[in-house]
Amino acid sequence: MADRAHFDLTISNYKSIASLRIDGLRPFSVFAGPNGSGKSNFFDALDFVGKVCRHGVEDALRAHGGADNIRSAKLYAPRNQHFAFGIKLLDEVASNPADASSYDLQIRELATAPEIEENLSVAGSSVLRRVPGKPVRIGRQPGMKLDIPPTMSALLFCLDYPLADLLTDITIYRVDPRSAKEPDPSDADPSKLNGRGNNLAAVLGRLEGDPEAQALIREWMAMVVPGVDAIQTTRQRLDQRTAVLFKERGTKRRFPAGLMSDGTIYALSLLVAVLEGRDRPGVTLIEEPERGLHPAAIAEFVDFLRDSARPENPIWLTTHSESIVRKLRLEELVVVDKKAGRTRMKRASSGNLEQADLQVMGLEAAWLSNLLDGGVPW
Repeated sequence: MADRAHFDLTISNYKSIASLRIDGLRPFSVFAGPNGSGKSNFFDALDFVGKVCRHGVEDALRAHGGADNIRSAKLYAPRNQHFAFGIKLLDEVASNPADASSYDLQIRELATAPEIEENLSVAGSSVLRRVPGKPVRIGRQPGMKLDIPPTMSALLFCLDYPLADLLTDITIYRVDPRSAKEPDPSDADPSKLNGRGNNLAAVLGRLEGDPEAQALIREWMAMVVPGVDAIQTTRQRLDQRTAVLFKERGTKRRFPAGLMSDGTIYALSLLVAVLEGRDRPGVTLIEEPERGLHPAAIAEFVDFLRDSARPENPIWLTTHSESIVRKLRLEELVVVDKKAGRTRMKRASSGNLEQADLQVMGLEAAWLSNLLDGGVPW
């Protein structure tokens, strides 16, 4: 299904996103555009949805700076008092569009008295229906009804359904290599790499018990960073913190992470983040994976990300690098720009160009010259 599945998304009233609809997103998609076009705002909006679904509106607003910080400056009351999000997962060969899974979320009165309205449908049947002022209905007929606070999502009661599982685990990776190099305290959470990467040592320590993950890490790090022969963790005697050590080919000495380049640590962090997604549903969002990497390494990494993406764990990237775009297929690229303060997005394959048209000039040349009609990349 990975090659056939796609997502349709709608978002309204989040910073530079006044109203946005984008259809046909692949499990592996890349959002390319200049700085300030709204790529990060798009990822932040998805993060906001994930926090609402898992922790509730108040925590999500607090994490994103409050209602005044997220409301679009291009909308006026009462439209700027409501946030809306919709997602639909479809299989392109399905004979009936009703076979899709979909989730719609509205948050009314963001700044005063937030209240959630939501609906989850699977194969044409509503399995979660929530209308303000009424009990939440969950399950197929006859279903059950629950009293849930108006600012808390009911998706956590629907984790048997893949779309609910996916939306309650959305992570943006904006890795800080300097923090990721630091040894982790003994109480660091090893269960999942966080968005800053500053529990890298703890997570790598856990993965040392997974031979398949270890082999993949060695294999891909050798391609991305030639010369790295081994990566391991060690518990420091004095402070009991967990540190990452590297061994380079031809030497016996192991080097602490602090002596490795930021690009090496960044690549390792992203590799770990993606490997962890193999066995759990969720959305993996990576900002500018090209940072600190050689173009040849970028090419290898894009292939790895594409092969790792699944409908249960889409991997979406932002970039303004032609090295990334060069490695993409037409249907994987989304061009992003901003006009009159509003973020716009367009799938590269939605125009007149087809993949065969790019055999001569390449996708990056079409993007750089604005043949995709989605705005210039600078």
